[in-house]
Amino acid sequence: MRASFRALLAALFSIGLLLTAGTGPATADEVTPETAKPLRFISYNVCGAKCPLPAETNTARSAWVSGLVEEIDTWDSDLIMLQELCYGQWKLIRDALSPQWRVGTDNYDTAWGASLATASGCDQWDPDDRRFGLAIFSKGEGSIVSRSVTFLPEVATVPTEDRILLCARAGLDGRVVRACNTHIDFHDATTTLQVKEVAKLVEEGRPDGEPVVLAGDFNQLPEHKDMNVLYNHGTDSAGRFQEVDENDKAEFGAGCAQEADRCRSGEETASPGCSAHTTETSKIDYLFLSYEWFKTVQGDALPCTKGLSDHHLLRGAAAWEK
Repeated sequence: MRASFRALLAALFSIGLLLTAGTGPATADEVTPETAKPLRFISYNVCGAKCPLPAETNTARSAWVSGLVEEIDTWDSDLIMLQELCYGQWKLIRDALSPQWRVGTDNYDTAWGASLATASGCDQWDPDDRRFGLAIFSKGEGSIVSRSVTFLPEVATVPTEDRILLCARAGLDGRVVRACNTHIDFHDATTTLQVKEVAKLVEEGRPDGEPVVLAGDFNQLPEHKDMNVLYNHGTDSAGRFQEVDENDKAEFGAGCAQEADRCRSGEETASPGCSAHTTETSKIDYLFLSYEWFKTVQGDALPCTKGLSDHHLLRGAAAWEK
């Protein structure tokens, strides 16, 4: 079945596999499903509206969804955060991960949040419902116990689409965590405003001090001052988070010595070979974990499959601190 799936994708996209399941980039800290810590996470900007399918057919849609589900299963993912997701696309993923089709395999609960009532590119997923937004998938049927959607502030002079923070209280390995997902605007002034607001909202939403998993496309570099409110280490940092790929010494920049344990850095999740809008490689996608709850963080950005998304899929792992 796996062989026929690969053949189908090759025929549809003429580029082989949709996702490079189970194989991260060849770096010193390569994290495999066999070696990763037990708590597993994915963050992925899927470019649902702007990245066209090769054909608007059920076969093409099913192949895309099957590829993503295969990566979710290969990584044995506990929480999956998706950005730039069309509603029709979300429904297909939701159904593919539901108990109806997952006999003998882990099922997933899900929360959806719309940032736009309509996006023209979402026609390819469902011409009758073109909503566009974010989603969280949590391992275990009924594992999401609550959900909230908050619209983020904008600088009035900057034309932009609405941006949201989607949060859910979800089960993770027998505990309840606050799982949040966002997609920050790329205009400088609005980026600064929205990152600060996300940090504030996430902290205010955990009055009992529960663990937090915060993921998303932040459209900002790790070392930028905007990110000070998230990281708990580095220059002028004031946040409560560690990031899954912060201990990859191969990615340490000039500001971090090789003997350091961690650095505000990580493998690129945006690259010119992946997106026509990107002029240089950069890390702009993140998986943040509250520092006091998680230890031994690990992360990898998978190779990009051009034409299917303009971002690299980011996967992370960790263990409980206490």
